[in-house]
Formats: sequence, structure tokens, C-alpha cells
Amino acid sequence: MLSFLNSLLSKDYGEITSITFDNVEIPPETAEDRGVIFDICCTTDKGDKIIVEMQNYSHKFFKTRANFYLCRLMERFFRRGLRWGKMTEDIPRIVGIFFLRHKISESPHDILMTEETEHHDKTLFWDRMRKYFIILENFDFQKKAPPTLKDCWIEIIKNLGSDMYRIDPSVYECADSALLELIEKAKVSALTDEELVRYEAGLKALEDAVDFEELLSDSVREAKAESFAEGRTEGKTQAQIEIAKRMLSMKMDVDTIAQISGLSVEEVDELR
Repeated sequence: MLSFLNSLLSKDYGEITSITFDNVEIPPETAEDRGVIFDICCTTDKGDKIIVEMQNYSHKFFKTRANFYLCRLMERFFRRGLRWGKMTEDIPRIVGIFFLRHKISESPHDILMTEETEHHDKTLFWDRMRKYFIILENFDFQKKAPPTLKDCWIEIIKNLGSDMYRIDPSVYECADSALLELIEKAKVSALTDEELVRYEAGLKALEDAVDFEELLSDSVREAKAESFAEGRTEGKTQAQIEIAKRMLSMKMDVDTIAQISGLSVEEVDELR
């Protein structure tokens, strides 16, 4: 989350060095009121409050709903006894980041940022609330030249799940370590039971520095062969290549690297 927030917000908010995750539920004040449960709510080292929401389906009046979310978050500070006359500084800045699968306006932009401005000259009037609407329908990674870390994050989030195979290979070239870890975890969560057995066996081989063949049973080797044969007509994935490169840097032998990564011995040799 820290990597993602900095990729999106550092230009406007400066580098965020740490975040803490907050309670995502704001209960209603009365039985007639409506509570709110955020997908993610966090506080930065500077005290800014940020919520991140994922909206897969079209929702009527979502702009109003987004404002409702942020206003409910702002309400927390006033419920804690804030008194106007005794205020020495303004409330923390509140930021809403909304990933939307579908458009909410006719704008062709993939990121819509809104804030309160003065009507005539459009200068910033109040800086305590800002919203970022990330429109996945409008986002085209191929048009980003060169892509930024922010673009890579959006490309990954757009294709999380069964569409991971659509991720542009160039993502791996500019992704940071946090994003690469997310990609790895996302791919692991989508593995079949047999693929997961092979994956865990590979990790154990790395951790224990033992011969991979001692850990890999015949049934797992068959699952490995089937896993890499399926859907690999376009060649080996970039993830396999990255894994092999890292193991080469660890001075592991070529045969072991080939077994773990799924590349052939010849393909591993070409990466030297």
C-alpha cells in the first residue's frame, strides 16, 4: 500500500514514509443513520487520512456516494470534541482513491482528480479533501510511454485475478520490489492445488538449499509439466525469467534453477 500511495500521491503530498491501517467501520450515530465500511482506511506519517475503494459494478450517483464516504470520515474529528474557537490547526487532509471498473463521466482520462476550487479563477480554495477516481475502462497501458510506477500499479490492479496473463511484460521492468511481491502473491492465490504443491516445493528448495529432485515427487513433477504446458504457447512468462535471474545471482546451479523456474537448461544458460 505504501508503494502504491507514493506512486499516486507523492507529487501532491510528498513522500509518505509510513502508514498505519485504521478501523474500516464507522458505525451510525443513531438507528436512523447509515454506517460506512471502507475497503481500506489508513493514516500516513503526516496525519493524512486515506481511503481506498474498489467498485467493480456501475453505481448510480457514485460521485455523491464518494463525497458521503469522505464526509463521514471527516465527521470523526468533530465527534471527538473539536471546538472551532480552540482549533490551533486545521483537520488532517482526507483523500479518497476510488478504483472504478466503468466510467462515471464522459471524460477520456483514466485518472480524474477533484478538489474544491474558486469558481472564477479555478485556484485552490480548500485543500482538506481530494478525490482520485481511477477509471480502469479508460486505462490503456500500451499508451503509457514510458510507463511510470503508477501506471504499473494500475495495470496490475486492472488485471488482478483471472486476467493476470494480460499484464504487459514491461511492467516487470519498472515495478519496484513491493509491486513484484504483490504480483507473485496474486499469482500464487490463483494456483490450482497441484500448482501450489509445486510452488511450495520450489520455495522449500530455495530455503533449505537442498537438491530440488529430493523434494519433487513424481506426481508433483507431472503437475509441473502440465502447469507450464497449459497456456504457454506464447513462450515462458516474464515471472519465470525473473525468478531464474534471481537464482543465478545466488550462484545456484543451472539444473536446479531449471527445475524450480520451469525454464529449460538452455534457456537458463541464455540468461547468464
